Amino acid sequence: PGRRWSGGLHQAVEAKEGVTVQPESLTMATITFQNYFRMYTKLAGMTGTAKTSAEEFAKVYGLEVISIPPNKPLIRKDLSDKVLKTENGKYKVLVEEIKQRHAKSQPILVGTRSVQKNEFLGSLLDREGIPHQILNAKHHEKEGQIIAQAGRLGAVTIATNMAGRGVDILLGGNPEDPEQRRKVIESGGLHIIATERHDARRIDDQLRGRSGRQGDPGSSQFFLSLEDDLLRIFGGETIQKMMEVLKIPENEPIEASIVSKAIEEAQSKIEGFNLDARSHLLEYDDVVNKHRETIYRKRKEILEKSKEETALYVLELLDKNGFNKEDYQKKEKEIGLDSLRQVEKYIFLKIIDSLWVDHLENLQTLQDAVRLRAYGQKDPLVEFKNEAHKMFKSLLTMFESEAAKVLDGIKPGPQPKATTSAQVAQRIGEKVGRNDPCPCGAINPDTNKPYKYKRCGLINASYHNK
Repeated sequence: PGRRWSGGLHQAVEAKEGVTVQPESLTMATITFQNYFRMYTKLAGMTGTAKTSAEEFAKVYGLEVISIPPNKPLIRKDLSDKVLKTENGKYKVLVEEIKQRHAKSQPILVGTRSVQKNEFLGSLLDREGIPHQILNAKHHEKEGQIIAQAGRLGAVTIATNMAGRGVDILLGGNPEDPEQRRKVIESGGLHIIATERHDARRIDDQLRGRSGRQGDPGSSQFFLSLEDDLLRIFGGETIQKMMEVLKIPENEPIEASIVSKAIEEAQSKIEGFNLDARSHLLEYDDVVNKHRETIYRKRKEILEKSKEETALYVLELLDKNGFNKEDYQKKEKEIGLDSLRQVEKYIFLKIIDSLWVDHLENLQTLQDAVRLRAYGQKDPLVEFKNEAHKMFKSLLTMFESEAAKVLDGIKPGPQPKATTSAQVAQRIGEKVGRNDPCPCGAINPDTNKPYKYKRCGLINASYHNK
């Protein structure tokens, strides 16, 4: 909820589906996570999987990643990946592996990449009669409790990456049962099975890290197929040729160092692509960030100006844009200084916000358009910076001229006529509800709307109690 596609795409889908076409939402503000985090004066963090992203932390935030040695030695066994020819073959071998380990009551946590794969594997285990729990981040609080029990004897838990994150899995269950813990340790501790490699090694490390905490025994293994996205796009051809030459059947896995090396190279390539994409996006947002800082600083100045400073600023704007200052000073006397100062601030903020919304939309369009200039041997980023600078200068000029025009057009409104008690009493034909507009017609100056009956100062008048 609250999320909509831009550029008319959401409206097109609504029209296609025959539902009410809603107006397009406007982007009031935008910022990347990187520039948001950079706003903090002090920045630090702690995670068990930052080492593989050390280059990005240094490049974007100027932060060094330091490895802290574990409290107790890691004794988890990370077994070699098992690679199969097809996805069907992978799931057959995977179910058989779960069956064997479940037979000796070893707790198993299976990690999947998507809810669909999660539920598909659950249906395969149902056929084999293996009791299990499925977690797919649909019920966070309940799932946190379930995954905390994933270390119990004989437990089989299938989870997506997001399910139960941040929950420690204690061997023997939570709270710990010493007898159960002893039996789980004898069975080999918690065994992690991953059904696929992820684009980032960091996510694989997070899944593996569920087992073998605080010196506990455990093991982990990845089951892959040549039809998985990672191997299909990167480096799967070498392994496939090798399997065809050796005539390896569909459901017979291979474990070899050449396979692990090919997978790690594929992951490194994807991580490099993703880093480049984020860096590229950040370079564009750095340009927008300078505009953002200027606009927000200007808004703050408007809000914090004293009445005297606001009056001087208004007269300066009017003079600069060719309007008569003397006429405006007459309006001050007619409208009242306090009221006019509030109206002026409102006008300034309304105009600057409106222009900023248009500017953000124009910058997004510009960012899409400048890419084509690469065909003309021009750097799209340099072109974006130049064009964006011109657009921002135009915005600031337009703000001053628009503000001066609106301020010059301010006219004192008609004074409301006094309402007598008899007139009010005459308007009331029946009992008024507490939240209805008050029949006396009094206007709330804050909202410019009639007072609610329960709020009106005349609530105790005799004609209100009819």
